[in-house]
Amino acid sequence: MVVGNVFIEISIIIVIVAVVSGIVKLLKQPLIIGYILSGILLMSFNTIKSLDIISTFSEIGVALLLFIVGLHMRPQIIKEVGKVSLLAGAGQVALSFLLGFFASKLLGFSNISSLYIGIALMFSSTIIVMKLLSDKGELDTLHGKISIGILIFQDLVAIIALIIISSLSQNSGFGVVILSLLIKGTIAVAILSGISIYILPRLEYFFARSQEFLFLFSIAWGLGLATLFHIIGLSIEIGALMAGIILSMSPYHYEISSRMRVLRDFFVILFFVLLGSQVILPQTVKEFLPILILSL
Repeated sequence: MVVGNVFIEISIIIVIVAVVSGIVKLLKQPLIIGYILSGILLMSFNTIKSLDIISTFSEIGVALLLFIVGLHMRPQIIKEVGKVSLLAGAGQVALSFLLGFFASKLLGFSNISSLYIGIALMFSSTIIVMKLLSDKGELDTLHGKISIGILIFQDLVAIIALIIISSLSQNSGFGVVILSLLIKGTIAVAILSGISIYILPRLEYFFARSQEFLFLFSIAWGLGLATLFHIIGLSIEIGALMAGIILSMSPYHYEISSRMRVLRDFFVILFFVLLGSQVILPQTVKEFLPILILSL
């Protein structure tokens, strides 16, 4: 009975998303706006009840999106735009934090609140930016590559910021946590690099003999590495991106990418619906002026 209820709920969500997105499409706006508006509408009418299940589906969508983006980020490309992305990302993070912090202070927020707001404004939405770049076919452009590099840098800074906040609240050793994370991350990347150089090329022909098995292996590889990185303390997003980058050296990476897109699109829709459902309209209206100023 529970399974049936979840099926009906997701079916209703997809139908409403299709209608709202159709209206947004007629207005010549990105479909992402339709997904988010659908989430706001569904939550307003208390339609979304299976939040845990939909949240899990949305995480799968995020992992698949980042995995496909990684398939377009060959190591040569990372080397090409790495320095520019690092410098631009560091400048953007620092400037956004300072502007956010002092703007919050001028709006009357406390030091702690201003600090959190400044940290929040440091980061872009990796999923939204990468989805837009993917939809416009701009992942392989120069500005697309640099943008992805900046987003990766932001994600790494976000992990460090979360560790600092967590260690302060739990009185745990920040240095120990960071060192442990660096060691685990380095070991994981070293092992995966070895697999990509010495093992995967020998197995590619075996995978490619069956298109269905190639598709299955790709999903297992992407979600498996995303889970591995989550376990060692890094994010699911970075793990999925790394999985895609490693497979980008395969001669079958374009085929893998094209086959994964339909699956990605379905799960990513649920991510944006869930994102819209988290907008609290009464609170948004109450804090409209600070939200408007900080958004600008």
